[in-house]
Amino acid sequence: MAFSIVSRGILRTSREILERNMAATVGVLQQTASPPPNTPISHSDCHRLFLATGGNICGHGAQHSLLWHQMPTAVVQAVRQYSKKSAGAAKLRREVESDSDSDSDDEFERRRQKMDSKRSERGDSAFWRRKMRTLHRILDVNHDGVVSFDDFSLLAKRFNDLGHLTPEVAAEFNDVIKHTWEEQFGEITPYNLVTAEQFLTDLHHRLNDKKMAKRIGRFLPYLFKAVDFDHTGHLDLEQYKLFFRCLGLTEDDAAVSFAVIDKNGDGQLSLKEFVHLGRQFFLTEDDSKISKMFWGPLVADH
Repeated sequence: MAFSIVSRGILRTSREILERNMAATVGVLQQTASPPPNTPISHSDCHRLFLATGGNICGHGAQHSLLWHQMPTAVVQAVRQYSKKSAGAAKLRREVESDSDSDSDDEFERRRQKMDSKRSERGDSAFWRRKMRTLHRILDVNHDGVVSFDDFSLLAKRFNDLGHLTPEVAAEFNDVIKHTWEEQFGEITPYNLVTAEQFLTDLHHRLNDKKMAKRIGRFLPYLFKAVDFDHTGHLDLEQYKLFFRCLGLTEDDAAVSFAVIDKNGDGQLSLKEFVHLGRQFFLTEDDSKISKMFWGPLVADH
């Protein structure tokens, strides 16, 4: 008897809680919907309502099933709409996860190789390598097949000995030459000898380093000022020949190169043009650029 009374009390309390929750849910949903009456309600709708209400209403059991079928259609339609949105989001998550999982190791490797090729694409052409071999030959002042800091010093001395740089500018020039060597090739010792292949490798690295690439050709203004003996800020053919003599090249080579790089044909080359062409020689792989003649004829293809 006592157990029966307790059971009825629990049932009554549960029913009261259930009715209050239903009333609250109906009140909110009826504000936004006025559906036609007597819309059929399926068992799946019952399950949706169970999920939407946190388990306070379900379609299982005789009493709860009766309460569910007595609910206004607005509640049912809202639950159906909620279920559709939830199902759509879940489907989208599954598709995204599936797409992510579908990337194979081969695809990942192809993407990595593509990124690597973009990072290392500068300086890989045969034309660029030909230009750098040409410059290595010029910098090998003593013609022993390798470039050393002694070669750099001898080249700087040739331009300083022209006597057109002030002592202060000449000192700056020597410092730039020293820093360029240390930054590019390392320690200054008699044993640090740079072969043509090592020269290409070092310049390739510098070309693909943004900070180092910006400093390429810092010595060029000093070369210009050294041969600009009348201090006009422009070089004519005779002064360009002087530039080539300091490089150990012939006047004939100078005449050919000057004819090519004097693009507007005015017989003058400004400091800005000189520096731009000298830097472009290092930076571009476009064999149509006139800067390819800046340091004279290119060496023969290997």
